[in-house]
Amino acid sequence: MPRWLTVRLNDRKVEERPWPAEEVWRAGRYRTVERLLAYKAYRAEPLSEENPLVLVAGPLAGTTFSNANRLSVGARSPLTGGVKESNAGGTVAFALGRLGIAGLTLLGAAPDWTVLVIGPGGVRFEDGREFLGQGTYATVAELRRRYPKSAVAALGPVGEYQGLLAGISITDTDGLPGRIAGRGGLGAVLGKKRVKAIVVEGADRPPKEKRKFFDELKAYGQKLRANPVTGRYYPEIGTAGMADYQNVAGGLPVKNFRLGRLTDGPNPIGGEALRERILKRDGQGTPTHACMPGCIIRCSNRFPDPEGRLVVSPLEYETIGLVGSNCGLADLDAIARVNREANDLGIDTIEFGATLAVAMDAGLAEWGDLEWMLGMAEELRHGTPEGRRIAQGAHRLARELGHPRDPTVRGQAMSAYDPRVVEGTGVTYMTSQQGADHTAGNPARVETFEMPLEEVMRLSFDYQVKSAALDALGLCYMSSAIAEEAVELVAEAIEDRHGVRPPEGYFAELGKDVLRLELAFNRELGLPEVEALPAFFYREPLPPTERTARLDPEVIGSFWKRFLEGR
Repeated sequence: MPRWLTVRLNDRKVEERPWPAEEVWRAGRYRTVERLLAYKAYRAEPLSEENPLVLVAGPLAGTTFSNANRLSVGARSPLTGGVKESNAGGTVAFALGRLGIAGLTLLGAAPDWTVLVIGPGGVRFEDGREFLGQGTYATVAELRRRYPKSAVAALGPVGEYQGLLAGISITDTDGLPGRIAGRGGLGAVLGKKRVKAIVVEGADRPPKEKRKFFDELKAYGQKLRANPVTGRYYPEIGTAGMADYQNVAGGLPVKNFRLGRLTDGPNPIGGEALRERILKRDGQGTPTHACMPGCIIRCSNRFPDPEGRLVVSPLEYETIGLVGSNCGLADLDAIARVNREANDLGIDTIEFGATLAVAMDAGLAEWGDLEWMLGMAEELRHGTPEGRRIAQGAHRLARELGHPRDPTVRGQAMSAYDPRVVEGTGVTYMTSQQGADHTAGNPARVETFEMPLEEVMRLSFDYQVKSAALDALGLCYMSSAIAEEAVELVAEAIEDRHGVRPPEGYFAELGKDVLRLELAFNRELGLPEVEALPAFFYREPLPPTERTARLDPEVIGSFWKRFLEGR
């Protein structure tokens, strides 16, 4: 039976209790918000010791069931002020699953900087002061030297001083801190708790599974391989292929969302160009890479320099869109350099790119000025006054500068999908309790211009339900292409592993339950259920489509009552 750990950092006490088998499938994003509500975290200031931080694996974590090893991290967000769950691939959820740990809650704050080491023998509190000021690469390398075959979640320098760009960096299958629970400033929450890193030992412990479980694992893999998206497109082109698609559709953010297309020809920073460059350079690069154990989609990559030496892993669409085209940067090598620095700083590249673009748009730098961008990364690293200003994110910087083109909702930067064109995702930006986050529900390839607004709203709702369910099960969103057809297969795998089968219709109800709980959390805070897009999206036509946003906040204001509560 899985176990739950409650870690009281102030007095270094750990409580362990069995997790009821009948609840095991209500994991991931569901469990983060359920625990936050149980602790009444809405009463805590986001950057206070009283704000709990919850880390949860999925019910199939610790196995090689494809896409099933994502880690959900939840807290009250210092960026949005409301509920936040951010999740990442990598190896930490896998290692927790191998130890039979469903998740853990961090309460209070350590007396001094600490490294938590979780292993077969329990939890140890090690001195973390020697790692202060270090980037995630050096921190992770040393911790993995001391604790071989471990998985690590680490904080960069920005999280140490509680900058709101900070995320929590997770080691990938190569032991590099390339996966990040980045959105919402949750690294700042971990920094407030004075935890520099969490090390999970036992990642090499062999699983004990029934033969039937492996039959289900194999059948699930066959479904992924048979699907043209998960079996061919993503393994070949990866997430960066979205840059090609959005460039053609006119929904790619360019120069702080002033344009929707970078070039009328092939996109020089798209997935096709990325693959060609990696293959040409060979060496340590590869256009296909699994970020978590067992994944057969392999939509990630390893990007090399001209000599074939690894620069960064991965270079993905959101970074290409926000750090690249949105900042007027149209060179993959330049984007990769900024991405590497951001990874070492342990920050969200979406928020970072949006913040830099606001500064450029306001005249603080020229578009595409790589040296200035790298200079801002150094300011962040050293926590200078300018670095700390940038570390507060796009919304706060725009407000301080009095700049009207602020591409945020609930104080969080939009992902790389312009809502004037990618309307379904635009509705998600407005309605999700998580802020402007594509992972909350992203129908990025659905043409909606001929749809009535009611249908676009329904589209967003359906995607939000699916995304919430996948997050709660610890499954990667890239598997959404086969989610509905694999519902029973996943239920059988959970039953074979834990001895309990989710009830009929569990998938959609699980997603709706997540959304209900997140609404309940934000309602306790008195936050609006729906927020309008920033004003410039409604008034500025977006070249080349020349569209303005038609997502009327008055119509969309009834979203949750209409679709979730039936009123």
